[in-house]
Amino acid sequence: RVRGVLTDWENLEASRRVLRRAALQASAHVHVADATLDSALAAFARDLVAVTGKESNLYQRFFPESHEEIIAMGLESELPVVTLVLAQLGANPDIPAQLTAHADTLRAGLRLGNAALANRADALADLGRHAAREESWGETSLASLVSVRRALEKMAAARALPLSWVSAFFR
Repeated sequence: RVRGVLTDWENLEASRRVLRRAALQASAHVHVADATLDSALAAFARDLVAVTGKESNLYQRFFPESHEEIIAMGLESELPVVTLVLAQLGANPDIPAQLTAHADTLRAGLRLGNAALANRADALADLGRHAAREESWGETSLASLVSVRRALEKMAAARALPLSWVSAFFR
């Protein structure tokens, strides 16, 4: 019984390492997607400022707050802004071609960001489910410990051995 419990733990630990590695990799992909989207937003904003200036109505339509503040936000907060920028680029034919040329890069950054966040959420959910399996293993191992101790106590009583003999099996 003890061997089975220990084998289960070794398997759980190996799975935990794999899942933890996947979660770290997914988090790294979020950082890459954030940097990619930051770069695309900065390039768009640079051209927007060059064409209209920061005080223009067009700039205010795309960026209600400064683009530097938006770029400083995390990926999850940037995605809605990029979605709105893309919607405005597609809906307004009067926007200069120099600005609409950024649509494909922004769209690719948006797709990459959404995928990276979804993958990270999945990886962290897998890690959470694994933690629940570890908790369940803890309950099983405790029950096994109690059962083995009880069996050793019966054996000690049958052989007239002191309880210190039983305690020697446990730390």
